[in-house]
Amino acid sequence: MDFELIRAVNDCFQPFYPYAAAEIHAEYGRDAGDVLEIGPYGPGVALALAERCPGMRLTCGDDSDHLNDYLAETIAEAGMAARIRVEPLDKYNLPFEAASFDLVVFRGGLFFWDEQESIVTEMDRVLRPGGIGAHGGGFGAGASDELIESLLPEARDLNNRLGKKRLSRADVRQIAENAGLASWRIAAEHGLWLFWEKAG
Repeated sequence: MDFELIRAVNDCFQPFYPYAAAEIHAEYGRDAGDVLEIGPYGPGVALALAERCPGMRLTCGDDSDHLNDYLAETIAEAGMAARIRVEPLDKYNLPFEAASFDLVVFRGGLFFWDEQESIVTEMDRVLRPGGIGAHGGGFGAGASDELIESLLPEARDLNNRLGKKRLSRADVRQIAENAGLASWRIAAEHGLWLFWEKAG
């Protein structure tokens, strides 16, 4: 993927990360735990969660060294290097033991990659029983219409240039069913998210 375009998308979405984090935090329902944000559209949610929840221990990363350098630089500039670590990772084969995290987030993950069931299955593998998976994207349920409208043309243009796929609720439902998730729901207010709770 084009690094400069990804950086531009992340800059464009900067005002929305607190809203996305608030929506994910409400779904998660806890103020502490081990959290993973899968890149490259990080570390916006991780930073916003770290600010909201001092008890969270956060990790983020991508499969590109260039992007991981960018993630680490962004985290350091925000003064969060002690709270959020960056690790190289492959979204299809996460380098963590099973049951390593309480919350796993992949913002933007639904719209740019193939083999979605494999991504969801891998996210679920590293969740602890009772943990929450969040796979999707958007502006955040609490974002105002005025803020969205002010940035929507730029966001659409950048996402189109990156090859964003258009998905329906039925598409996401099929992904959840194909991945064998036991307890899941779709949220579609100012975005499209698949949330689920790890069985067991």
